[in-house]
Amino acid sequence: MRVKQNLTLVALILILLSAIFGINTLNIISIPTSQEGESIGREIKVSSSQNQQNDNIINIEIVWDASDSMWGDIEEVNKINHSKKIIRRIIKDIPKNINLGLRVFGNEGSSDEESLLIVPLSQDNKENTLKAINQIKPSGKSPIGINISLAGKDLVNLPGEKHILLVTDGRDTGNIMPNKIVSELREKGIKTHIVQVGEITKVSQLQLKELSRLGGGKYFTYFEEEEVIPTMNLQY
Repeated sequence: MRVKQNLTLVALILILLSAIFGINTLNIISIPTSQEGESIGREIKVSSSQNQQNDNIINIEIVWDASDSMWGDIEEVNKINHSKKIIRRIIKDIPKNINLGLRVFGNEGSSDEESLLIVPLSQDNKENTLKAINQIKPSGKSPIGINISLAGKDLVNLPGEKHILLVTDGRDTGNIMPNKIVSELREKGIKTHIVQVGEITKVSQLQLKELSRLGGGKYFTYFEEEEVIPTMNLQY
């Protein structure tokens, strides 16, 4: 009995030392017993390294509104070109070891109800993403809710941090409430951030700010592209 108590004390001391000094992996002596209560000593290892590896993974999927309303002008430049400039800057600022993906809706080749995953989430794909951006031409409608939901499906089963970055002028032609979608995704650990491109009215700004708040993310205007990635506080 005394040996069992001493071994248990040793295990507790090791746990305390790990808390003080930040030891990642502990070799903890476990004292399983037989049905009669006798110690049958066995050593097991409890490691936090896998959880820490998952914590170091960051996934960002850009969801880009390329609907026909993006042909409209803002400051004498059409919104699609503004959004391309913004996304290029965002991609430039994203560290290369972050998983990056690009989903586009409303562009030529996509349906009115679904977007296209132009660039699947992976590392070191900045060049492919930038090439894809150059090919986008606005064409169709802009159902925001369903496309945020599709991005959520791309992210939900991945380990690590998960972020959706919606780039839109705020026009929504869909039947699904985006507020409900981003709230549900937040509960699953997926944050939704928004960059508003185009004329910033009081109503549209309030709507998109509320959407980002419900999604646990940040809101940006089209002239704040330099602040997007630093403000997202990516923990890598």
